[in-house]
Amino acid sequence: MIDQTEANLRAEQIIETEGVKLIDNLLAIGNALSTRTDLQDILNLILLKAREITYSDAGSFYLIDHRLPHPAICFEVSQNSSQPERSLVDFAVPMTKQTLVGYVAITGEVLNIPNVYEIPTDAPYHHHHAFDEDISYRACSVVVLPMKNAEGLVFGVMQLINRKLSPDIILTPDNALAMTQPYSIWEEKILRSLVSQATLFVEHYRLLNPESSIH
Repeated sequence: MIDQTEANLRAEQIIETEGVKLIDNLLAIGNALSTRTDLQDILNLILLKAREITYSDAGSFYLIDHRLPHPAICFEVSQNSSQPERSLVDFAVPMTKQTLVGYVAITGEVLNIPNVYEIPTDAPYHHHHAFDEDISYRACSVVVLPMKNAEGLVFGVMQLINRKLSPDIILTPDNALAMTQPYSIWEEKILRSLVSQATLFVEHYRLLNPESSIH
């Protein structure tokens, strides 16, 4: 697995060679936001484009559900190129700082982790290795961003997993470490912008659907 510095250099090369594709992806999202009204449809599109831009193998949008006795972070949409038939939309994560998405949901901070299996033992959060084993997957690089409104309130999270060296690679637990790299600073900036677009749409959806579980 390459280090963060090399990941940043490779990202700059992508900007030079695939700038037109990046613009097309951003325009597609902008057009969709003005014409579509379905929440999952929009989140699926933004997640897909985020993964295409960053060569991410998998990703999810989570929204905080306040209808439960204790608020939980629930999968709203989930995608995985290496396991396209797998669905996690019925899965929920507790609101606790011990998980990556929980930490981001509570603190509003961005986590950009080169290898989740090398998180320091004294960190407040950790990766749930048993989950990887349960689904025969291997998470390596992960970036987690909060969906935060103008008042600083977090009501959702976007997580991308496994920034691949090439978009057409199919990952397995055996090759994941060798075939992935950290998310670059540039990619993190692009993702912040995409999450902001998702946040604006969710806020608009919430206003039109006051009965929604979204905070």
